[in-house]
Amino acid sequence: MYYNATWLPNEIRDTTGPDFNWGAFTYPDTNPGAGTSSVDSEAGGSSMLAVSKSCAKPELAMEFIAFMYSDVACEIFAKAGAIQPVLGIADTLEGDNQLFYSIYDDGAKAAMGNFAAYKSVPGLGTVREVFFDPVNSLVSGSLTKDQWVDSIKTASDQMRANLA
Repeated sequence: MYYNATWLPNEIRDTTGPDFNWGAFTYPDTNPGAGTSSVDSEAGGSSMLAVSKSCAKPELAMEFIAFMYSDVACEIFAKAGAIQPVLGIADTLEGDNQLFYSIYDDGAKAAMGNFAAYKSVPGLGTVREVFFDPVNSLVSGSLTKDQWVDSIKTASDQMRANLA
């Protein structure tokens, strides 16, 4: 599951109708019971704050970062329909927001990453075609886990050999 807050449900809430319910789920756990389920997530905004080495007033910058995770800041974010990644924050929410933001409470891990740019490789599709589109075949059973993993390894080797 690609998961990045509640922008989609909030954006289309007036078009889904009264009988429509949102849900949230993790990727299927390939090792059931091991607690290895994950959610494809994205870090952005204030969760990526950093202080530059050339910052004129690093102590003020650090104070601001600390404030961004304070109870006061969490309340400000919540009023705008957003959250800061603070332990237990989902307990303060209601409805869909509580559903979405509590997905990590049962041990789901955030899977985050990016892809390096690579030169075009004849016969190799886009990152989406290589890594994400085949998940449908994996879920339907027309592709085995081993076939999927082998195709990802092969494609990754080709991409790595052709980094831009």
